[in-house]
Amino acid sequence: MSERRQAQMVEVANVDDGRDRRRQSLARRLEDGYHRIDQAISTGADVAAWESFWIDLLHEYEAVCDELREAA
Repeated sequence: MSERRQAQMVEVANVDDGRDRRRQSLARRLEDGYHRIDQAISTGADVAAWESFWIDLLHEYEAVCDELREAA
């Protein structure tokens, strides 16, 4: 395998690793947000803005997962 091809493979691995770290970070934020929203609902708080933000995070998470799946 050529040095150029090896360098390209390392670059792709680094990008995928960054995407996976982003996916993990988003997963933690989604889980935390879900629990916070659930707690706020139980106290009767208006969580519409939180839910909207959570859904935006979910779409971002889905996009990162799709990118990782396509790269695999």
